[in-house]
Amino acid sequence: MFTLGEGYRLFFVYFLAGAILIYTYRRLVPIHGLKLVKCSDLEQAKKHSRNLKLLDVRDVSEYEADHCHLKESVNISLGRLPFVWEQSLSPEDEVIILAPKKSEGYLAARKLKKAGFTSLSYLTEECRCCPSSR
Repeated sequence: MFTLGEGYRLFFVYFLAGAILIYTYRRLVPIHGLKLVKCSDLEQAKKHSRNLKLLDVRDVSEYEADHCHLKESVNISLGRLPFVWEQSLSPEDEVIILAPKKSEGYLAARKLKKAGFTSLSYLTEECRCCPSSR
């Protein structure tokens, strides 16, 4: 049988394991309805959608240091996204998320979905060399 101290330790271990699983799941598993877009499909998406917005979730310093970023993209860093998205985005917009890491893109999609966005996509590859980035 467990003593009282062992019970607390066991509870803490299970709690910590559960927290790690939830954290990992939320960062690595995409939300339901998130479309994955390739760079080659970006030009077609621009032509077919009037409400298309490209959202770059890098920090401002990273965004400005990269002189090859997409010109029409809106830069809102991931930490500021829940607070300032209303200045540049609308829930009716079709948003394509640009992020350096897949986990950051998925996290941005979760935050936007929670804010009421329904048409969300994630750009799965960098568009530095493709003609649609110009």
